[in-house]
Amino acid sequence: MAVPRAVPGDEVEAVVGEVRRGRIGTRLERVLRASPHRVEAPCPHFGRAGDLSPGCGGCSLQALEYSQQLEAKRAWVRRLLVAHGVDGELVLPPLGMARPLHYRNKMEFSFGRDAGGALSLGLHPGGYRHEVLLLERCLLMSEPGFALVRAVHRFADERGLEPLSSRTGEGFLRGLLVREGLRTGERMLDLVTTGLESTTMDGRVVAAAEVARAFRDAVLDAAQRLGAPVSSLYWTRHIAQRGSPTRMEAHHLDGQPVLHEKLHIAGLPPLRFAIHPRAFFQPNTSQAELLYGVVARAAGLDASAPARARLLDLYAGTGTIGLALAPLCREVIGIELVADAVENARANARANGITNARFVCGDVSEALGAEGLDQPGAADLVVVDPPRAGLMGGAVEALTRIAAPRLVYVSCNPASLARDLGPLRAAGFRLRSVQPVDMFPQTAHVENVALLERD
Repeated sequence: MAVPRAVPGDEVEAVVGEVRRGRIGTRLERVLRASPHRVEAPCPHFGRAGDLSPGCGGCSLQALEYSQQLEAKRAWVRRLLVAHGVDGELVLPPLGMARPLHYRNKMEFSFGRDAGGALSLGLHPGGYRHEVLLLERCLLMSEPGFALVRAVHRFADERGLEPLSSRTGEGFLRGLLVREGLRTGERMLDLVTTGLESTTMDGRVVAAAEVARAFRDAVLDAAQRLGAPVSSLYWTRHIAQRGSPTRMEAHHLDGQPVLHEKLHIAGLPPLRFAIHPRAFFQPNTSQAELLYGVVARAAGLDASAPARARLLDLYAGTGTIGLALAPLCREVIGIELVADAVENARANARANGITNARFVCGDVSEALGAEGLDQPGAADLVVVDPPRAGLMGGAVEALTRIAAPRLVYVSCNPASLARDLGPLRAAGFRLRSVQPVDMFPQTAHVENVALLERD
């Protein structure tokens, strides 16, 4: 039983509610004796003891001092690994941030109604998917970026636009995507609507495209007024029809078609990326630079040594890891299931002048077989960065056949990492270390880089 907004060491009074999905719902009523590690949450939407509302669902650890957030994450990873027979001492101290606020380069906000029925643009309260909390601030993103979010809310409210209701399925406005380039200063906004061809604005029925043009004009005006330049504007129609696949129809409204960003990884050449509205890119730029540096060190690659290694980059996504390591390798082969991501990876390789990396589209285990790469000696080094579900569909067996002397496992889910370490160790891999990297301060999420070796 967990108590939201309580921190380790608190003595609290809590109200016990319903059991949902095997978990007992609770509400923090009051703190009887505060933990020495409790701090005042800086966000006004975090919620306080006694509140009937659960508060914003974007952050869950703001009331715990940051050094203890890192300790809690290390303890969590240790518990999961120990439960699977792994020595917990192999989990290293997490790598955190000097300034663990305003770090996200991408935020997705929802339109909806708050508990009082007013139009909202914000995030869902914890555990409440039908309501949207109107945010006055968001400490996860930049202040100029959030000022534009407020401007979009005012535009939608003043023009009488109707948000999509998750209960009835009716309405027009779905959400707002904001992306920012930490290293370039660029900014992209994408208004996401339903697939309706027309809707009501200013009390009259208008074409959806007219709303998009009004959105463009309102944002450009606000950007100039607020001193928050916008380099790219989009309108995306989320077209969902029963019996048909969902389609995302993107319309470029103004500025550049992509957002540019750079990664500066210690000891490696800088990388440039062109990011489309829906393309994957690590949401925390500075920690992504740190993460990929950790991967390079775990891989044992040295810029001062000849580039001799053949690297397999599995679950390659848009190619960030493989491209970062390419200057240190003889050859990089990336495999990724999502076709759009593969095209992005190839484009990123061209943009950075990287000629020793190629990317293959397909399921990891099937593509390895088709490419003749699931054989002993096919690679000197393997990096895997699977989705939250972990290694699936014969991937462990393929890694066993390749028998690379070094395997670096980048994980966004400690539970699936702990599960996958079992068969990998049984296949002859020895776990050397697990390095947590705090990609999402103020939340319970943690990334891990596990180094495995075999003789």
